[in-house]
Amino acid sequence: MCSMKLSIILTVYNKELYLRKAIEALLSQKAPYNDYEILAINDGSTDGSAAILDEYRQRDNRIRIITQSNQGLSMARNNGVDEAQGDYVWFVDADDVISCCAIRLICEAMEASPDVIPIYACTDGVNKTRNCITPTVKTGQEVIIDRKYEDCGVFYVLKRTFLKEKGLRFVPGMYHEDAEFTPRMLYEAQSVVVVPHILYTVIRTPGSITNVPNPKRAYDLLAVAEANYALIAKDGLWKSNVGYSLCHHGAGSVTNALHVIVQQNEKEQARFNILYSNKKYLTKLFLRSKTSRYFLFGALLLLFPNKCVKVYRLLK
Repeated sequence: MCSMKLSIILTVYNKELYLRKAIEALLSQKAPYNDYEILAINDGSTDGSAAILDEYRQRDNRIRIITQSNQGLSMARNNGVDEAQGDYVWFVDADDVISCCAIRLICEAMEASPDVIPIYACTDGVNKTRNCITPTVKTGQEVIIDRKYEDCGVFYVLKRTFLKEKGLRFVPGMYHEDAEFTPRMLYEAQSVVVVPHILYTVIRTPGSITNVPNPKRAYDLLAVAEANYALIAKDGLWKSNVGYSLCHHGAGSVTNALHVIVQQNEKEQARFNILYSNKKYLTKLFLRSKTSRYFLFGALLLLFPNKCVKVYRLLK
């Protein structure tokens, strides 16, 4: 018996307003019926999402449902990988949609058996292609050096054995888990085949984590920078092109953290200043990023690590 090619891991938490459209797009594919399964991870939804999933499960036996207590997106994805039966996995959010030819094109890319298949994407209502990785890249480290990739986990189809062998998991309970996971995943990928077609559409929804100025976002973004630093330091990448690009990514994470924290009260900003001054080694990410604006930022942070919020405001 031939193995199943693709497991679509559909992560669902209170998405009843969008879920039908997402599932219809998954089922309306120009691909053989048995090429893929839809593994819906119901992460403790309290709205009508569970009933909608059960309705579709009764109509199509490619749909499996895993119900768990609310554990967050990271654990929903991790548990999905553990339960998946396909050679590859593709994380899809329940409020987004995929192209009708997505699975056919992805399955064609699988023929070369790459570790990672990046795809192009877009945001609904925005005339701009996302994740425009140069199609000629051959490895994940070349993708990192290319600097055209986006962190969004849904923009990558991943070989399941690659994830297992490299121990690649999402960090539980973390905001911006994709920003931590994607560079680490790409760094390990020995083979990459890009599908240069828009196969995924992000639907903008109210209450998205990227639109909420929660201070935890800032601290988790700082943790992303620390993960970048650790990856560079582990293999001594400070003077390599992949190291420069990871530094750029880490410096961007610190900058994004500051963008979030300046929207908080003075007490929270003071707390962040203290935290950063205790992690001032992260300033090396700015100085090694090969980016002039980050280098200037880093030079000032080196002088005033306990005033990083003021430095950010000054440069902004």
